[in-house]
Amino acid sequence: MKKLLAYGRHFWLVSLSVTFYTIYDYLLNNGDWGSIVMLSFITYLFFIDRNGKPEEK
Repeated sequence: MKKLLAYGRHFWLVSLSVTFYTIYDYLLNNGDWGSIVMLSFITYLFFIDRNGKPEEK
């Protein structure tokens, strides 16, 4: 997990864009509600892990 988050400070934006697509799919094509919840949680965890801590020097 640490290697995945090491790609950049704004990696959470990738999962946010996938979450938006999943919401679009849910609204227009009867997508899955569970996927929205899961991806939203993952996006939140990535955001907190990268932006919630002070920078290490």
